[in-house]
Amino acid sequence: MILVAGATGTIGRELVLELKSRRAPVRALTRDPERARLRIGPVDFAVGSVARPETVARALEGARAAFLLSPDDPDALSWETAFVRAARAAGVERLVLVSELGAALDAPFAAGRRRAEAEEELARSGPKFAILRPALLYQNLFAASLTGGTLAAPLGTARFALVDARDVAAAAAAALLDGAGEGAATVLTGPAALSGAEIAAVLSEALGRRISYRDLPPELARRALLEAGLPAWRADALLERAAFLRSGRADLGGDGVRALSGREPIPLARFARDYAARLA
Repeated sequence: MILVAGATGTIGRELVLELKSRRAPVRALTRDPERARLRIGPVDFAVGSVARPETVARALEGARAAFLLSPDDPDALSWETAFVRAARAAGVERLVLVSELGAALDAPFAAGRRRAEAEEELARSGPKFAILRPALLYQNLFAASLTGGTLAAPLGTARFALVDARDVAAAAAAALLDGAGEGAATVLTGPAALSGAEIAAVLSEALGRRISYRDLPPELARRALLEAGLPAWRADALLERAAFLRSGRADLGGDGVRALSGREPIPLARFARDYAARLA
């Protein structure tokens, strides 16, 4: 049995589908099994969440492997630490943690430092492990408003790595089932680093309509996020990540997706065609 924490999220949903296609037994940790069933279909459900550590031990019972992707939250490090320790106590053989691109104890953004601490806890935990550091997801474009023909984001002119959530899921499935990437942190990127303007150009061609890129000043982006209802800490965290992307230090290539999953990473143009209706 493989426990998937974060099973209804963007990556988690794709992972559950990938594991089901490989006929692997899956248990999803979720607060709302009925809602989760509509999103991921029939699997074994454990009621709870990583934000409620008292529910994790029960969910881990009988699990051979576990996947952990925690919500972005100031308390996430304590949740991840509790999950890793509970997995160790439950005798889980293999743990796969989704961290993030740029994770380091001296990262220039708080989430990167927190993720690095979680990685260290996992490495000390005892079970076999793999760490995935995905780049910015293509699927984040779903939240962008493209109806006016403009992609506005505080990303400057730097190129930065992106990746499809389906590729992250394929890599995670290989790590859980086959031990791919064991004992290491693997950066997962698509086939090309792109600037905001280049992303807009790819979307324009794939969707058959003109989309332009507008570099949004960080202060205006923060105001928009707050007006959309995000708490201040969340808005600030997103802007810290954006500053990291603007810095040019995320212009990465590599064969992490291929090395773990055995397949070529999905290009942005294919993603845009596959999800044209959601990007309209």
